[in-house]
Amino acid sequence: MSVLQFLFTEFESLGWENNTLLNEIVTLLDSEQVVLGRIDPEAQNDIFSASELEWFSKTSYNIALKSLKPSERHYLLCDFLKTVRIAGDTRKETDVTEKTKLYHEIHKASAHFREQTKTHQTEIRSTEAQHEEWLSNYRIILALDLEASVFLNDWTTVSIIIEESSAIIDEKLSSIFLDCILRSEAAITDMVRTVKELVRTLHGSPSPHLPKTYFQETLPRYLRCLFQLSLDAADYHLAESVLDQALVLARDRRTESSRSPYPSDEIQWLSTVAFNRAVDYYLLSADADCQRWAEKAITLADLDDCEALGRLLRGKFETLK
Repeated sequence: MSVLQFLFTEFESLGWENNTLLNEIVTLLDSEQVVLGRIDPEAQNDIFSASELEWFSKTSYNIALKSLKPSERHYLLCDFLKTVRIAGDTRKETDVTEKTKLYHEIHKASAHFREQTKTHQTEIRSTEAQHEEWLSNYRIILALDLEASVFLNDWTTVSIIIEESSAIIDEKLSSIFLDCILRSEAAITDMVRTVKELVRTLHGSPSPHLPKTYFQETLPRYLRCLFQLSLDAADYHLAESVLDQALVLARDRRTESSRSPYPSDEIQWLSTVAFNRAVDYYLLSADADCQRWAEKAITLADLDDCEALGRLLRGKFETLK
């Protein structure tokens, strides 16, 4: 008993933080318990006095309390559940002032979750099941934080979240990001810049959860969104750059007999809208711009399996000359 008392005093002096000492104490407690188990309850106890038994009981209980420390996974789960609960309340709220307060709370809880994630990677990834659970929760947190940041018009944080997602982004998260951005009532310039950042992130993402074929298959959709946003923002230089990228992509996929050919409906939409922009230039007497845009629209239309659109646009262009 004296040895156990000594170890307990040492353990207490070390602030309950020495695992080696804790293991020794637990071993001794186990042996004491074995001895106690051998004592006949009806016989006289000559091994331990009543005060020693009381001390033994209290010591076991106190060590258990001091040694029981919630893991960081526990705190992360608390942050996750808190954020999801607030998000549910936020979406039901109709008062703008209260909604703003709740979105600030979401951002605060999400930021704490993300910060804790960075400092406790080893514990989070201790097992495959725990890692997968954390990944799922992490993506939800990023999606909710992006939603909150978009509502709060905090586009700097939106950019940070998109960049942070690069290593773990998957198809679902990228779609949520894009939909959230497009549904926002933000300034067109902010939306254009953010969609560009999202496209760059997807293109350079090292995420093992994002199949290479996914980016190839969804890039036309992102280009269409970026093209329309650029026109809405009157950023015609960017819009023409997107059109050029679509031309190269459609041409390359056609010559390579790609398994993911540029979608016909996307080609027809881009060609038609681009040609309409050429007509706008014609009405403004910007002949060089008109010809350049019209030629690109027709070239793109000619890459479609249906040649009718190319002939139609070529005929309309002749009437503009």
